[in-house]
Amino acid sequence: MSDQNIENLVEDTQQKWASIVLEIGKKYKNKSDISDLVSDLLHNIYAFDHCDILFKPTLAKKVQFRSKKEEFESYFLGQNKVCKEDTGFAIKDWQSIKFENYKIVDYNGSVIAMGNYFFEDNEKKLLKVEYTFGFIRVNDQLKINLHHSSLPYNG
Repeated sequence: MSDQNIENLVEDTQQKWASIVLEIGKKYKNKSDISDLVSDLLHNIYAFDHCDILFKPTLAKKVQFRSKKEEFESYFLGQNKVCKEDTGFAIKDWQSIKFENYKIVDYNGSVIAMGNYFFEDNEKKLLKVEYTFGFIRVNDQLKINLHHSSLPYNG
């Protein structure tokens, strides 16, 4: 597959991820059911149906590394209390999410994207987060099997 096709697939998957996270926050705020969106995120964006997943959430301190669906749900929704530190990253009032890929690498079918993404809140403040996403190919789509994100070093 050409580099441009891989870049397009990565960017498409990132945009789908961002759209679902934003929609979860909007529906949660309106007290609407978000279970379909959560299922969409876990099964159509992440590769839970195909392989093990590695996740290092941005705002996790005590349970830094995650691999189970329940731990993902805890981080994104903050409701199942699997990880007590979680407050629900996806239910915050994010207004936009913008990815800026530094580099996308495709090596023997393993695709990795690294860069920054920016979360804008309802007060127009930006949260800059560093990420590395790994992807597997499933038919003509990419699904996330590695998601590592952290706040930039401020030392």
